[in-house]
Amino acid sequence: MDKIFWEYLEMLPEQEITYCEWRRHLSDWHCFNTFYNYFLKVDEKHAKFLGCTTPCEFGCPRQIEENTPYDITAVCTQNKADPIPLKFRDILMYSMRHEDFHKAICASLQIEQPLNKLSECRSTWYLGEHSGTAVYLTCRMTELTETIGRFVNYCVRRRSSLWLRPCGMTSEAQQLLAGNDAVLLSMADEFTLQSDGSFKLLRNA
Repeated sequence: MDKIFWEYLEMLPEQEITYCEWRRHLSDWHCFNTFYNYFLKVDEKHAKFLGCTTPCEFGCPRQIEENTPYDITAVCTQNKADPIPLKFRDILMYSMRHEDFHKAICASLQIEQPLNKLSECRSTWYLGEHSGTAVYLTCRMTELTETIGRFVNYCVRRRSSLWLRPCGMTSEAQQLLAGNDAVLLSMADEFTLQSDGSFKLLRNA
């Protein structure tokens, strides 16, 4: 189900993590390979730590020991579990191809996209216009309420606005939006990823 993907994006507002972690959290999602091929890019950075899945009282990350590209392990710093062998790709940092991701969303909504990141916000983008309505995408819930408040006058001048985010919303955000002729939609309920890297709307735009 695509909801696995949208919920994980909401957990990762920066949308940058190791390949190993992307795969671990999204391997049950039938579109993971499509997502990987179309919307992930490898960075030059190597991870120093990796989330640990071994249940214990410490809950600390494992330290990555990179001896050679063919000798890499994730080591428990508390010596409570055996080292986990890793491949070189596992420790590389992969981040979202934001521009390609946003273009795919815009294509599904038939938006002519300027794709401008709002200068005061790290995780909020102005995607463009849909039938005279300004469309925004945001992935950080705490930032969303600040952003809506900051851009209230702007939204009023634009008559109405549509906000997209991976999943759900708070009652505070609902009230802010309702009072400013704006709507917030959960992408988990509206979009599904296709095998060609496009997004299909689950209902009429």
